[in-house]
Amino acid sequence: MGPAHRSKYVAVLGSIVCLTTILANAQSLPAGSGKADFQRICSSCHSVDRATSQRMTRTEWAAVVSDMVARGAQGSSAELDNVVSYLSANFGKSNAATLPAAPPHSSPSGPQAKVEQVPLSAEEVSKATRLIQQNGCLSCHRLGEAGSYLGPDLDGAGAHRTPEQLRASLQSPKKEVLPENRTVRLVSNGGMMVTGRLLNQDGFSVQIIDSSGQLRSLARSNLREFTIVTTNPMPSYADKLSAQDLDDLVRYLSSLKGAATQ
Repeated sequence: MGPAHRSKYVAVLGSIVCLTTILANAQSLPAGSGKADFQRICSSCHSVDRATSQRMTRTEWAAVVSDMVARGAQGSSAELDNVVSYLSANFGKSNAATLPAAPPHSSPSGPQAKVEQVPLSAEEVSKATRLIQQNGCLSCHRLGEAGSYLGPDLDGAGAHRTPEQLRASLQSPKKEVLPENRTVRLVSNGGMMVTGRLLNQDGFSVQIIDSSGQLRSLARSNLREFTIVTTNPMPSYADKLSAQDLDDLVRYLSSLKGAATQ
């Protein structure tokens, strides 16, 4: 097994473990819409001895459910979406309904203290989130509980990219997006078009999440068009933001560490 296949296997295995830890305590699952669908569709998973401590965003839970579908879990698009909604509502990250403030930083000692980022003030956070809203970033990206599911979440931007990389993506975005961030355009035999972020695909079906967060699973036999969109829709903000605004935005995005700060 090569490194790439091993990594994919580990990711899928981790997703399955995450779901089965919840099933181990099925009788104590919180009530709510989607619970019955969750228990029925996921009942084939093997249980473990401890309850889950996982907390994921809706996009992350959708990817987990997509993994389970690829492994044989059965359910309609509506039922699968109910499962994702139930999991994200009851086992989601504890994000506020508004755009998140920068996470607090501990005060380090020793050599690291010189490079530790100074926490942003409330005024700086407010300005940065206002820039994100005014420049239409949430039409593709999601931040906290606001925005679209098509592009990568911004909640963990600082955990995955350096300030230099964030600045480059704002000023000179690459012409093509990474495979894991690509969207697809699907057209059914009846002419219905669906666009969303590709989660998983095999020889029989395609699973995507649309901009509203709905999980969709479509049979390939019912599609007349399946197009993977590789072109990056991200515009350049080199001439749209002042140097100071760009600095403020990069600093704010760098402070968002996502799961690393939970």
